[in-house]
Amino acid sequence: MVSVCAIEEYSCKLNLMRVLSFLFIILTLVSCEKGPHVGPGDDQRLASAAQNDCGYVQNLYGERVSWKMNIPVTLKRTASYPAEFNEVLDKAVQHWNDAAGLVLLRVIDDSADATKAPSKDAKNTIHWMQEWSDSQSKVQALTDLAWRGGQLYEADVRVNAKDFSYFISEAKTPYDIHLESLLIHELGHVLGLKHRSTVPSVMWSVLNGASIRSTLSSADKESLKCEY
Repeated sequence: MVSVCAIEEYSCKLNLMRVLSFLFIILTLVSCEKGPHVGPGDDQRLASAAQNDCGYVQNLYGERVSWKMNIPVTLKRTASYPAEFNEVLDKAVQHWNDAAGLVLLRVIDDSADATKAPSKDAKNTIHWMQEWSDSQSKVQALTDLAWRGGQLYEADVRVNAKDFSYFISEAKTPYDIHLESLLIHELGHVLGLKHRSTVPSVMWSVLNGASIRSTLSSADKESLKCEY
């Protein structure tokens, strides 16, 4: 005669064996998959990783970061930006559009509060900053980029108007910065380009006082072809 306790124990063991067998089958099927399995869509991303940078910022997968086909990029000229320099910004934009042979960038005026600082709001803006961190007093301008995957979705340009004076045609001092050259450089960042360590290039990280660097090099133009 088999006790109730013995029957329950036998039933538990049988169920355990069934569970273990099921897990073994699942693990066997998974082990037969080829390549890493890290989630939907990631296999395609891994396959395209470690691209030639072509002068662009890259994400963690090694993909170039740009606006892809989501162009033209609309840059809002905030109320802080001096109206006397509007034409200079327009000319800087035209340099990139001419080099690409299409409209990559366009500028519109934004009547937002001139004291408003850049924020993560999925809007592309340019700000003329009268307040600037003392720790970055030697930085002429900064461009902040935001992206998902390899797709840019926000760019904010900040020009340091606290520590630098700018000129359009002739410098008054050896320390004045050619505004058009600076804006061309920052707009390159807006498009996803990073600093270049070789010259000639408008993306070289150093823009010396009283110097003019407003002509895109062949290297700059070749970079555009990689993404646009």
